[in-house]
Amino acid sequence: MRKTFRRKILSVVFVSMLGLNWASQSAFAQAADSPPPADVKKQIDDLKQRIDQLEQQLNKPKPPEPAAQAAGNPAAPAAPGAPAPSAAGAAPAPPTTPPVDLETPFAFGDFTWMNAVPRNHDSVFDGKYFTGEFRWDSNYIYDYNHPIDHSLGGTTEGTRTGEFVLQQLNLGGDFHWEGVQARFLSQLGAVATATPRNDASPTVGQWDIADAYRYLTEGYGGYHINYKHGVNIQAGIFMSYIGLFSYYSFDNWSYQPSYVSSNTPWFFNGFRVQYFPTNKLKFEPWLINGWQSYGKFNGRQGVGGQILWRPSEKWDFVFNTYTAGEDTLFTHRTRSHEDDSMEYKYYDNPKKFMHRMAFSFTFDIGCETGGGQTVVIGTTPGQKVVCTHGKAATPAQNFVGGMLYHRWWFDRDKFGATVGGGWMNNPGRYLVLLPPIDGATASTGTPYFTENPGQQFKAYDFQTTFDWMPTQFVTWRLEFTQRGADVPYFTGPGGITPPGGNNGNPGSITPGWSPDLRKQERRWIFALLVRL
Repeated sequence: MRKTFRRKILSVVFVSMLGLNWASQSAFAQAADSPPPADVKKQIDDLKQRIDQLEQQLNKPKPPEPAAQAAGNPAAPAAPGAPAPSAAGAAPAPPTTPPVDLETPFAFGDFTWMNAVPRNHDSVFDGKYFTGEFRWDSNYIYDYNHPIDHSLGGTTEGTRTGEFVLQQLNLGGDFHWEGVQARFLSQLGAVATATPRNDASPTVGQWDIADAYRYLTEGYGGYHINYKHGVNIQAGIFMSYIGLFSYYSFDNWSYQPSYVSSNTPWFFNGFRVQYFPTNKLKFEPWLINGWQSYGKFNGRQGVGGQILWRPSEKWDFVFNTYTAGEDTLFTHRTRSHEDDSMEYKYYDNPKKFMHRMAFSFTFDIGCETGGGQTVVIGTTPGQKVVCTHGKAATPAQNFVGGMLYHRWWFDRDKFGATVGGGWMNNPGRYLVLLPPIDGATASTGTPYFTENPGQQFKAYDFQTTFDWMPTQFVTWRLEFTQRGADVPYFTGPGGITPPGGNNGNPGSITPGWSPDLRKQERRWIFALLVRL
């Protein structure tokens, strides 16, 4: 179109000039009655030659225009991280990357690959004063034992089988303003019953603290001090780190944690200080009411703490210690426990379909000592126990266990797979989760599964998990779990509920009935997990 327009202009110019010269030539011929002079003819030939040169220049191919200009956007900016424009012949400038945060603790690397850490890179409800948080955990559990009462025992990550269950619904977030901190998260769903029933401390005293706290997963306030890389002073109900796995299934590599995690605390109620001397290290002492307890069992609180060290983006080390607490109801037994974990990401190549591999290992050891005293008038003195080398009169009461998990990621975090499991040995059964036989709780106990000093309990489990993660906020999970014990412990086909329902006195025998307990349990878990 543009070439045709230019040719028309040149034609008009040529015709006009030709007309002027022809007019002058005609006038001269009429006056002299002779042919036009040679110089006029030469002017016409030169003009034709110049027109031919202009035509050749117009017909030469032009270099292609930039894509942005060809699309009608001559000022389109470069994509984020793309090389900056450079002069002709010069090497392109390297892509720009955001600076690494070396001040905020553990912000120097991406740790969303870790077990027990949320994998979200963005926060949907982040604000200047408040960062909101929403979690959803629902499941369907297919149990090969097919218990007639649909009841699952010995775990806090599932409650009923053969049914769709809202396991956990959490709503809350974090307030932050000029050093002031406050966090709360609700606890709704099946866990609002399953978690408080494992705490016997509400039996001591009045005011029904189990109901007072059951709908609160986390609730604490605090203050931040700008010293070194930060100091946080906080009090309230906060999550425990013992056992590595998070209380929230969305954060974990598998749905059913092994015994080391499932049988140790999910929460503490008390006071803590978090001190970050560097951006890779944290020291955190605790003063708490007890071992996963809302209240205090006997004469004194427990003390403990955590050391967390992440030397690089590939490694994580956490060391947890607890001691001094008297955590057996109405008995002066002192509990001590050591829980240590490590995680290692040993392969990471974003260009591959299977682009990341990592594993975690946890080892726990602990014991109880003391007893043999009457704490409450009218109660029977608790039998005295020792850590090791027990005898009939003073049996050994201890805990040892471990768990190992391996994780793969595929297709840019769209899919994940986990295999792992663990084992535990807990003579005295003081950390074994009591099966909810006839509605039994940690306070009532049950004659069908006693937890007396010296009674043995050994168990193992393993899990195979496959995840589909279409976005960073949603996980669809399919998992197979097998668990076994050396004594009948898991719910069998006959269930753990008396005919007609609970008899109202779970600490007594129901005449003519006994629960159906088995040594093995196999089940499939289907879960939908959301975190916003």
